[in-house]
Amino acid sequence: SSLHFKTKFHGFMHLLNSSMFLFVFAVALLSIPMMHIKSTHPDLAWVFEVTSFFIVSTLILFVCYWFTFKNIQGGGFEKFLEYIVLFFTFFSVALGFSLHNSLAVLEGHSGKRSEFVRTPKFNINNLKDSWKGNRYLTKKLSPNVVIEGLLMGYFLYGMYVAVPLNDFGLFPFHFMLFLGFGFVFFSSISSKI
Repeated sequence: SSLHFKTKFHGFMHLLNSSMFLFVFAVALLSIPMMHIKSTHPDLAWVFEVTSFFIVSTLILFVCYWFTFKNIQGGGFEKFLEYIVLFFTFFSVALGFSLHNSLAVLEGHSGKRSEFVRTPKFNINNLKDSWKGNRYLTKKLSPNVVIEGLLMGYFLYGMYVAVPLNDFGLFPFHFMLFLGFGFVFFSSISSKI
């Protein structure tokens, strides 16, 4: 039987939802060149004023999560401060995973099949198996880890360039990206040691 348009539309939007990571990653990458364009072309300032409206979506997310947190953990000033730290930590780490998630979305959109196989950790099935020399302990860094390290440096540069350009509007965004990619990069490095 054929599906109703409403069902198809909901299915399409649900599948497209993961593409958000692609857009976040693209915006992050383009944010630093945009700072340079903004400083060299003051006649385009109105475009940047209009696009700053999208900051409202982050504020809406912040408020919605606060009400959820407040209902579970309770309110008060101390709880609000705890929530702010948790929210920005979550947001930073989520931004740090934007490269990994974008690559996964592109693989999915291109039809590349990947299989999720649950294996015992270090492929140890019984007490006689050894974890030494296991393939999970490879010292080789993947290209993604190297790119995440470069992105950490890229967003550090974004914070640095804000000073001579006297443009601190994206500084918090670049700071969270720096922390997020730094977290992912150093977590990957420490898992290889």
